[in-house]
Amino acid sequence: MKKLLFSLAIATFFVNVLLAQEVDPKIVRLMDKVEAAKDKVSDADARLFSADSLMADGEKIKKDAEATLKELAQEKKDIERDYFNAKKPLERQLRSRDPEEAKEAKSQIREVETDYKLKDKEWNSKYREALRDYNSGGRQIDKGKGYLKKAKDKKKDTEGRLKIAEKALLDAQTKLEQEAKN
Repeated sequence: MKKLLFSLAIATFFVNVLLAQEVDPKIVRLMDKVEAAKDKVSDADARLFSADSLMADGEKIKKDAEATLKELAQEKKDIERDYFNAKKPLERQLRSRDPEEAKEAKSQIREVETDYKLKDKEWNSKYREALRDYNSGGRQIDKGKGYLKKAKDKKKDTEGRLKIAEKALLDAQTKLEQEAKN
């Protein structure tokens, strides 16, 4: 409703200006202020959008990292289960009375342990990367929240300034119309 009244007032003013063919410099200055305030409001809206998208990206990264961490937890269980299942029969062979069989079991245990250490090292690097992504997503969300708060404050401030500028323009137009009638 206010925008409609404001638009109507501006249209009326332009009709009066065109008919009178003279422009009050104060009105022009006030109209420039209103336009500048509108630009600032649109900039504040862009900042709000940017903060929202930053938070959404952070949430997506964090969600993906959580899924990866769950997969890695299952993978760790599988690696440990395979290691113990491969090592258990070899430990029984190690207790064998035959020295050749015990020696062979010992070398096979070393191979199984080496394989386990390699898989565990690879798993640890994947885990660190997933954890880094998870923390990065959290930081991005926090950064987005900070930007969002600043953007909301900026938008509120710029909307207030826009209302003040619109009111000043409307008051000046009304005063000019009253002077024209007298």
